[in-house]
Amino acid sequence: MAGHSAIEPGFHAIHANHLEDLRRAVVFICQQQPVAPLDSETFLVQSNGIAQWLKLALAEQPVEQDNSGGLGIAAGMVYLIPARFIWQAYRAVLPDGEVPEQSPFDKHRLLWRLYRMLPELVGTDPVFLPLARFLDGPDREMRCFQLAEKVADLFDQYQVFRADWLAAWEQGRDLLVTARNDEKPLAREHCWQPVLWRQLVADVGPLAHSSRSRIHTRFMEQGRVLTAPENPSRLPPRIVVFGVSSLPRQALEALSVLSRFSQVVLCVH
Repeated sequence: MAGHSAIEPGFHAIHANHLEDLRRAVVFICQQQPVAPLDSETFLVQSNGIAQWLKLALAEQPVEQDNSGGLGIAAGMVYLIPARFIWQAYRAVLPDGEVPEQSPFDKHRLLWRLYRMLPELVGTDPVFLPLARFLDGPDREMRCFQLAEKVADLFDQYQVFRADWLAAWEQGRDLLVTARNDEKPLAREHCWQPVLWRQLVADVGPLAHSSRSRIHTRFMEQGRVLTAPENPSRLPPRIVVFGVSSLPRQALEALSVLSRFSQVVLCVH
């Protein structure tokens, strides 16, 4: 574990105009502070294309004359989408049993839950009239699936970008919270959203506490005061964010907490 102990926790941001320069910085870091033989380098990327490019770039033979090239071999490296890794981090920092392996509020699970619920809900409350209009037509099953897919994607984005809205809706406050923490009423055609979100939470039942927004709140509260993660073996010694054009606030907050336990290297293009 000597390699792991040599890697000091902390948050580092590296700025460059070219991906090649960022790649060169990553190669230097990996050479100067290699992880332990049985540990893996963890890279957060926004697409499989970036992951494949980085794998090939890091595997290039080093060129000593101009300090370019790669590591000569790219083994023991893990490439993950930020959202998937952050969920793993929740499980590492919070106590066992508090974070399920998969959230019932994941987008693909929400899709099928909504597909089951929407046909019955739209006929019970006038607030769902905008959704009822969409379902009113031929091929109702296909329309219902398309609607469930769109709404699942919308709520999935809210969990990442607007957890404060969902928290307010769960408290029965049908409003929006602005960037300045001001509150404003929902437009009439959007009033179905908080009602539907509460219906989803009720349908999930005992696992309703495992929405991404709720778990993130607990993660931030506990992560700031913990002296060590609950499951340290689940956290990598180093986390390199590479080729990600933008990150939601939740992801940056989570990486900030993780930098207390791991070395976080944010490569900003």
